[in-house]
Amino acid sequence: MPSYRPTPPPYGTTPDYVLAPPRAEDRLNTLAFPPGSLLPPPRPEDRLPFVTPTCAPPLPCPAVRQQEPVSLPDRRRLEIQAALTAAGVAPADGDPAAMAELAGLSEATVRAVLGWIGAAARASRPRPHAV
Repeated sequence: MPSYRPTPPPYGTTPDYVLAPPRAEDRLNTLAFPPGSLLPPPRPEDRLPFVTPTCAPPLPCPAVRQQEPVSLPDRRRLEIQAALTAAGVAPADGDPAAMAELAGLSEATVRAVLGWIGAAARASRPRPHAV
């Protein structure tokens, strides 16, 4: 491949070369191919049927979901996840399983873990210095 690259003309002068007109196949408003050379549309019997997935039950509307009670382990898991998010801890690979295990423990244990997360977050935050 040749490494010839013309240098651009000085600023304010007109170049002495002219660009070639675009080719017919590069234009968007004209067909570069003869009408018979394009592929025909697919036949209806060659198309795959669309199957609606029925494996998951439909979700209830949001108004109904808000009235349903949240189970205690789910509420504790959400509290642990919220405390970690507020502390700035990014979730790792095994975190959902660990949070599910912690959520299954007693209320006092979960409250102690939440307190530890909050204390660690407060201790790690930079404090403003007096001027």
